[in-house]
Amino acid sequence: MRSNRQHTQPNTGQHTKHNSLLTTLVALSISMSHTSALASQALAAELGEMGSYTATPSAFYEAQESPVKQSQHAQNPAQSNTESDKDSNTKSDDWSDQEWGDDNQDQSPWRISGFTELAYGAFIDDHVTDNAQSISELRVRLDAAYSTDALTVNAKIDALADMLLNDNDYDVRELNIGFSPTAQTDVIAGRQVITWGTGDYLFLNDLFAKDWQSFFAGRDDAYLKAPNDALRVLHYAKSFTLDVVYAPEFHADNYIRGERFSFYSPVEQAVVAPSEFNVLDSDSEQYAMRLAATQNGIEYALYGYKGVWTTPMGSSVEPPFAGYSYFPSLNSYGASMRRPAFGGLFNTEVAVYNSLDDSQGDNPFVANDQIRFLLGYEREVIANTTASVQFYLEHTQDYQALKQAHNQTPMLASTPLIDQNRQVLTLRLTSRAMQQALTTTLFVFYSPTDQDAYIKPSISYRVNDNWQLATGANVFVGEQQVTFFGQHKANSNIWLRARYNF
Repeated sequence: MRSNRQHTQPNTGQHTKHNSLLTTLVALSISMSHTSALASQALAAELGEMGSYTATPSAFYEAQESPVKQSQHAQNPAQSNTESDKDSNTKSDDWSDQEWGDDNQDQSPWRISGFTELAYGAFIDDHVTDNAQSISELRVRLDAAYSTDALTVNAKIDALADMLLNDNDYDVRELNIGFSPTAQTDVIAGRQVITWGTGDYLFLNDLFAKDWQSFFAGRDDAYLKAPNDALRVLHYAKSFTLDVVYAPEFHADNYIRGERFSFYSPVEQAVVAPSEFNVLDSDSEQYAMRLAATQNGIEYALYGYKGVWTTPMGSSVEPPFAGYSYFPSLNSYGASMRRPAFGGLFNTEVAVYNSLDDSQGDNPFVANDQIRFLLGYEREVIANTTASVQFYLEHTQDYQALKQAHNQTPMLASTPLIDQNRQVLTLRLTSRAMQQALTTTLFVFYSPTDQDAYIKPSISYRVNDNWQLATGANVFVGEQQVTFFGQHKANSNIWLRARYNF
């Protein structure tokens, strides 16, 4: 469903101003309803380009909760697939949100923890944006959880001083209540982060909101997943798990839109960093379902989704909103499988996208139907070093109709048509040393069809239980400024983070 509400988003920050971070934190603790920057105001201009990109962090992949594990959590629903749960499954030296308490806290229904983090990054190429920095911020996170036999309440709240955008900001990452109405059923209601699928930085059936600006800026991988306000019900029956999510309010991705990173504009036929975008908000509801089962060590899952594209993959051509981007209707279904193989872990996944606003594929201003396919394999190659590879295919359906319509549209004459079968190869190398305190990671995307690449090296070091340091880079390669990674060459950056856990 598309709303006629128009929204022009300035790129100067969107949140309530506060005099201090402390004031922000206190205000957040009593306010659940404030919508974060990741919600309905997300914008995009690069129609058909960002939307073709799917990604998910390795940390989430490693933390994918199996149906068996979900069943084990049946008596503790609020910890099922929340960020707290992911963190508890992530290896000890990952940069995730760990709880830092003593044994005495185990006797209390309360869990309180958090961290303070300073992040700074700078562009390493000729940038298009006004600022030479890609990130410059001070973040304070407060995690609080209250658990009894009857229910669990989780809250994760960030207060952010963004020196790049000159904005004090806050973000409710989680604020939900979980309970078990029956021994086989969990319910989680409220703001939560949800992750499905088997890909590593590649999303197919996970259509929950993402934060691409955090991903490109070098924030912790946990911030790639944006929160959703949703009602989630999990029901367990023997080896099967039925997972149903209803989101009454649409949450769009947090997009590249110019205030922090530049992008290619088909209209201006150049890489731009505009001060504002025009987009039509969506008031669509979202429904998602996953049916998972584990048999003989093999994990199977079926998926379904009804809602809209989480990126503005459509452009209106009708007055009075001609030129405005919007979120076209989308239904999807798919399946995945993951199993041990040859000493490692093999996964495959497929998703079919039905873009309802362009069912014939002959509207060049709306994304066509797609079939997305993924193959992946991961194993330890030497002690403490893991390698993983993936092959990703994005097949555009009704391609001849799209090609004909594209060629008959004068304003698109200078914009190359997307490849019918866009392919991406990925490689991840992860090495841990110094008793798991030092983690070195290299992640590479390479598209043989687009002839571009994206390289993400990083090093993190845990000094002690309180201090952690991390540094890395986001390097984009490509000769053409119209391809997905190639358009971001000017966004190549290096970053540094220092975190104190409490």
